[in-house]
Amino acid sequence: MAGEADGRTAVSYALVNLPLQMIQGPASIILPSLYVQYAGLDMVVVGILMTLLRLGDAVMDPAIGHLSDRTRLRFGRRRTWVALGTVLCVPAVLLVFRPGPATGYVYFTASYFLLTLAWTMVEIPHTAWLSEISHDYGARNRLSTYRYIAGMAGTALFPLISFLPWLPSRAVTPEVTQLASFVAILLLGIAVPAALWLVSDPPVKATDSRSHGIRQVARDLWANRPLRRFIAMQSLTGVSSGMVTGLYYFYVSIYLGLSRDYTSVMLAVYTLSIVGSALWLRIGHSVDKHRIIALCTLFTALTNLLMYVITPGPDAFTSLLIMFSVAAIATSGAIAAQIALLADVADYGVLQSGREHPGNYFALFAFVGKAALAVGSGIGLIVAGLFGFQVDGGNGPLAMAGFFLAIIWLPLALNVLSAALSWSFPLDRRRQAIIVRRIGRHHVLDSTPESSGNGVT
Repeated sequence: MAGEADGRTAVSYALVNLPLQMIQGPASIILPSLYVQYAGLDMVVVGILMTLLRLGDAVMDPAIGHLSDRTRLRFGRRRTWVALGTVLCVPAVLLVFRPGPATGYVYFTASYFLLTLAWTMVEIPHTAWLSEISHDYGARNRLSTYRYIAGMAGTALFPLISFLPWLPSRAVTPEVTQLASFVAILLLGIAVPAALWLVSDPPVKATDSRSHGIRQVARDLWANRPLRRFIAMQSLTGVSSGMVTGLYYFYVSIYLGLSRDYTSVMLAVYTLSIVGSALWLRIGHSVDKHRIIALCTLFTALTNLLMYVITPGPDAFTSLLIMFSVAAIATSGAIAAQIALLADVADYGVLQSGREHPGNYFALFAFVGKAALAVGSGIGLIVAGLFGFQVDGGNGPLAMAGFFLAIIWLPLALNVLSAALSWSFPLDRRRQAIIVRRIGRHHVLDSTPESSGNGVT
């Protein structure tokens, strides 16, 4: 059974997420707008295409997770998918990161689909890999935190490219995205081979999941009670985040009247996210993961409240920066702890069913996250619209009350409820140690037993 991962393994594993997030962030948020601006595509059509592509992405997550779990190659099931996805990612990045007059709707759709497929082929197996590198409670927390730090560094690296001295401005242009594509591909070429060489991909020792179809996998997942609690927590925070994200532009630009130095603020937020994740990693030595998630979610609820306290005026920008900082620190701890906690939940599933398919767990995690964000964004817009909120300003008390209900009060309530579920989560450090010992004692990872139905008390 895998033990505590050493520093070299943890860093090598985590660094793969740096180029991944450098690619994923702009592809999801910035590049669609550049295709409208520089390729002349219609905004509504681009929005429809992006919605369809994201729905396809959500469907791909469980498919890739299931296929990754069923892969049996000497090179390793996670290594195989990460390597194949990286190879496919290179041409996809070169295509997507070049908006221009010659890139029409077919080019946009085909290149984005290729990038979505390639990114998912790397992301889902790479995340599932964490649960197999180590079964140690603290080591998983460290792996997940390092992975998050690398991802935030990649997210911050993209806007930093616009600060290069030979570029005419700090605006994000096709020239900037082309440079970013070269940097991302270079980093993929360094990080992925290092991980494939230095990080072990343990052979599958539990019941061979190839003999069990998707229905059996679904039954195993549903029977995992901690997983159901975990998904409920994730869904609540995801919908909350989606409601805030969907209306945040209107909050900053229309309500507060702020739009200057947004890039500089976000760079500060990325830096604080890295600092915050290191802080939560240290706290994790003495505080269990589910309690860290609960505390971070409560901090996020606090930022919801701070959004109501901030009012338009000369101090709004400073107040917004403080609020962003609190949110960054809270988010960093929650995301890292969630991934580590899900690896523990997957171990519980192995003990309970005797079947090992962590790829499906992390695919479900990705699917629920994307679906919750989409649902939350839609709910936020609907609630604000029903109260008569107008994006061109001139909103009365009723419209603003509906706007605040959608962006502050409902998200705050969802976060508090999620924090309560997290605080009483059934898997803690002690119970995870029991699970690992029972898996080893019953040789679940070394044989093919029938479903044991073992619990943890």
